[in-house]
Amino acid sequence: MIIDGHSHVILPVEKHIKIMDEAGVDKTILFSTSIHPEVVVNLEDLKREMKKLNDIVSGKGNSMIQVRNKSIRELTNVIQAYPSRYVGFGNVPIGLSENDTNLYIEENIVNNKLVGIGELTPASGHIKVLKPIFQASSDLGSLPIWIHAFNPLVLEDIKEVAELCKAYPSVPVILGHMGGSNWMTAIELAKEMENLYLDTSAYFSTLVLKIAINELPLKCIFGVDMPYGDLQLSIEAVKKVSNGAYVANAVLGDNIARLLKI
Repeated sequence: MIIDGHSHVILPVEKHIKIMDEAGVDKTILFSTSIHPEVVVNLEDLKREMKKLNDIVSGKGNSMIQVRNKSIRELTNVIQAYPSRYVGFGNVPIGLSENDTNLYIEENIVNNKLVGIGELTPASGHIKVLKPIFQASSDLGSLPIWIHAFNPLVLEDIKEVAELCKAYPSVPVILGHMGGSNWMTAIELAKEMENLYLDTSAYFSTLVLKIAINELPLKCIFGVDMPYGDLQLSIEAVKKVSNGAYVANAVLGDNIARLLKI
């Protein structure tokens, strides 16, 4: 079974299903999104769409809680329409109190039958503010947490994520994009910690992908990050650089299926 472990809601949804069918992908772990760059047709349209994201991050317009709630509603509607093809991770506002974080996750993640938390996008130097989310995950059955680990995070941030992994060993943590330019440290940390996994989407280079999946065939999770990545090309890259079918099968689906028990 091939499972895309990280992509966002694509509109129209039927387009995404068709792409999955053509690529032979059985299921996608779907993440919510506040913008839809897949609908743009040129650079100017893309700049306008990305400005919406920048406005949200900078606190303009609706509150982050309102934005998260809206994106989770969109996500759950898509999953309900295609329950055999999708399961979901839901985002959580960063910086809430421990009590409010617990309530938010219970109401929006657990009650909607989402299987994990993310994509979390903390600012550099602010990894410690994720602690209430880790605590809530631990309290609510150890929901996996997916953390964006490319820019703007730096090496020290990656190390602080590892410290949270140590503090909450029962919580599975998926380090997005293999740590970006800090991929060597990310691989070393994933070797050390049983609960730390690496997502392959937006990998730094094909050499990085090759080293990571063959060094850690049971700790790497295939991700595409659609609409920013191409599904078919991503599958072909894993197959091409893997040292055999065992590695490719583990990365392309077996690892995330085992982690999420799907």
